[in-house]
Amino acid sequence: MKIVLCAGVFDLLHVAHIRHLEAARKMGDCLMIGLTDDEHAEKEKRKPINSQQERMEMLLALRCVSQVTLCRNSLDALEQWLPQIFCKGHDYLEKGLLAAEIAFCVDHGIEIRHTRENAQTTSAIIERIRNG
Repeated sequence: MKIVLCAGVFDLLHVAHIRHLEAARKMGDCLMIGLTDDEHAEKEKRKPINSQQERMEMLLALRCVSQVTLCRNSLDALEQWLPQIFCKGHDYLEKGLLAAEIAFCVDHGIEIRHTRENAQTTSAIIERIRNG
């Protein structure tokens, strides 16, 4: 069975998340999500608007998602799942992955793939809400 892993905060679930997860699911037999817990999401980016339980419930409601587990970060999720494929959004082609993520994938024979570009972002949605 080919396991695909996506990891992230997935706060304010929107169309780009859905497209990313559906595309990732097509890369393998099942899609696992490493959901960044509230404590670590706040340290990395910002305090999530939706709690980790609510974010998990929304993700599990999607047909393309097989399972969701809480994690500290993507490296923690990689260690939990040891997938065959680690799938990141297109924006990570420019941002780049963390050196530790790349090293872990290389050491464990995990293929890194990216989904297609999608302009929608959670940060942009929040900014539009703030500015009216």
